[in-house]
Amino acid sequence: MIDVILLTGFLGSGKTTFLNEMLPVLACKYQRIAVVMNEFGSVGIDGRLIDYHPTDLVELQKGSIFCVCIRDDFLAAMKELAEGSKPELVVIEATGVADPFEMGDFLAYPELGGVYRLFGTITMVDAVNFTKVIQTMRAARAQAQAADVFVITKPDMVDEGHLTRLRELLTELNADAVQLVAPYGRLNQAEWDMILSLPAEALGERVPARDPMVSITIPAGPFGSTVEACETIAAALPANVLRAKGFVDIGGRPHLLQYTMGRVEVAEAADDAEPVGQLVVIGINLKRDQIDV
Repeated sequence: MIDVILLTGFLGSGKTTFLNEMLPVLACKYQRIAVVMNEFGSVGIDGRLIDYHPTDLVELQKGSIFCVCIRDDFLAAMKELAEGSKPELVVIEATGVADPFEMGDFLAYPELGGVYRLFGTITMVDAVNFTKVIQTMRAARAQAQAADVFVITKPDMVDEGHLTRLRELLTELNADAVQLVAPYGRLNQAEWDMILSLPAEALGERVPARDPMVSITIPAGPFGSTVEACETIAAALPANVLRAKGFVDIGGRPHLLQYTMGRVEVAEAADDAEPVGQLVVIGINLKRDQIDV
C-alpha cells in the first residue's frame, strides 16, 4: 500500500512552509516521495516554493481536488504515480478552501485499484486568523473536524491568552486530534516521531462543505518599492478577499507577494520565478470589477 498524508489548512495558514520542513523528515523514512499540490487559482505558485525535490511533483490547478471540476485530473495523476514511479508516500497539499472528508472515498475509487491508504490528515491552523474564519467558512470547520494533527502556526503573533482560547476552540471542534505549536512551521524531532507513529484511520462520513469561493488572476506591478507594492495591493483588494499570492516585479527583481486577510508580506524570489506580474486572488463571491487594479 502507498501511504497518503493529506495536508490541509485554510488560506494563508502556512501549508507550503510546513511542507518544506516536513519533506526532509519524511525522507528519513520513505525513499520515494511524491507531492501533489492543489491550488485553487489558474496560476501555480506553491510548486515553485518547494525547497526539497521529491521523486515526483504534480500540480493541479483551477479548483479543489474534491470538486468535480478537476476530480478526473486528480484520479488520473494518482493512477499515473502508482503505475509509474511507485512512490512509498504521497503528500497531498490541498487547496485552502478544500473539504477533506471526501479523501477516503477518492482513494477507494476503482480507478486507483486499492493501492492507497490514508495515513493521516494534518491541518494547519493560523493562530492569528482561525478564530475569524471558523465563524463563516464551512471548509475551515471541516478541515478542523477531519484533522488527526493540528499544527498551530504564527504563535509568536498572538498573546498567550489568545493561544489558550484557540486551543480550547480546537478541542471543542475535534477533541481527538493532537495539537502541536509550530513557530515558523517547525516541529522538534519528538513531535515528528509522534506524527509518523499515528495509526491510519478512515475519515468519517459527512456532507462536504461548500463555500462560495472564487479565484481570479489579475495583473500586478511593476512596483518601484516594497512599500508601494504593499500599499497598492492592500488598497486594491476588497474586504471579501481572503488570500492573494503571486510573483511581482519590485525594483526590477521578482518578489513573492502574499496577502492574507488584510496583511501583506513580500520576500525576494529567485530570478527564474515565473510568471511575474500576476496575482491569484481568492475571495467570497468575488467579482473582477471589485478589484481596483
